[in-house]
Amino acid sequence: MRERLQNLGRVKLVGAITLAAVVLAVLANLFISWLFDFQTTWFEDVFRAAVIPIFLAPLLSWYLVGMFYLLDSLEKDMSVLARIDSLTLLSNRRYFYQQTSDWLATESNRSRVYAFFILDLDFFKGINDQHGHLCGDKMLERFGVVLQEIAPSPNIVGRLGGEEFAVFLPNASQQEAENLAVRICQTMRCSVIEWDGEKVSCSVSIGVSINMNGQKSTIENAFKYADLALYEAKKSGRDCYRVYLS
Repeated sequence: MRERLQNLGRVKLVGAITLAAVVLAVLANLFISWLFDFQTTWFEDVFRAAVIPIFLAPLLSWYLVGMFYLLDSLEKDMSVLARIDSLTLLSNRRYFYQQTSDWLATESNRSRVYAFFILDLDFFKGINDQHGHLCGDKMLERFGVVLQEIAPSPNIVGRLGGEEFAVFLPNASQQEAENLAVRICQTMRCSVIEWDGEKVSCSVSIGVSINMNGQKSTIENAFKYADLALYEAKKSGRDCYRVYLS
């Protein structure tokens, strides 16, 4: 019903409300005249019943319809804010977990292999300290764009918080996951942003877990194994990826 009202548009919706008001007013007036045997002509009944709604209904309904469209727009905005990280435009932590958990719970995805990435921008605190948080925000935005371009749908990409990101690859083999990790590392290694006349760059470390979607599979387990792999990547000097086979 809401979609039909939205498709009508504000002018058509006000017109429809006005027409409905006129028809109802005419019918009600004719019924009352018949019930109480008022001595008026049919034309007088219709004219009197129609004139009042024609003037009043648009004035009242225009404001009410406007409020309906405003509330609908605000509801959509709130829905987006509840799901999307405002800085990077990626899924926020809550929505990322919801999407991945839904995939794991789907019966047709049982026994399928999937990959889970945890990605951490290397020495990101140094960028904030040296160039300021606005520069850090720009680097986060840039990394969000990189992930969206390299890992588009049906992959699920999210920002977990701070400089930590995650990627969920449904139906991905180990080789496919490693190829993607290599591309992300290479792209960020060569990615540079301009800030106050300086060129600022940032590499990324990636932990990858390869998982089988079994009866007891949870995104928390995939996260745990990917986190262990990320720890190994950082121990190995950063700017690289490591894989944990769960």
